[in-house]
Amino acid sequence: MATDTRSTQMFGIQVTLTGGTTAQNLLALLRAIDANIPGAVRELYIQADAAVAGTLLIGDALLSSTRYGVAQVVSSAPATPLNFRTSSVQSVPLGAFYLLSSASMKVNILAYA
Repeated sequence: MATDTRSTQMFGIQVTLTGGTTAQNLLALLRAIDANIPGAVRELYIQADAAVAGTLLIGDALLSSTRYGVAQVVSSAPATPLNFRTSSVQSVPLGAFYLLSSASMKVNILAYA
């Protein structure tokens, strides 16, 4: 079996959310694309793609349209990426983030492990 030699120290991936009422786990979305994604990173950027207007909600496992941490409204202009970072002692756990969108949309993820 071939070994994947790519570095996951920095990665940029676009995930697709299905619109609706079910929150999706960020780590599960990322690992469905690349199983080598680490479970935690030092810095994380999340940006809803401007191709589809709608609202991206970010929160924890109890995320809903009425309970969320951050809302990013998407229009025709690219949204400013949301940034989450920690000190060198702690990491941002990707599995703690859940995403919910009002419409099917693509979300850009950039992270530094």
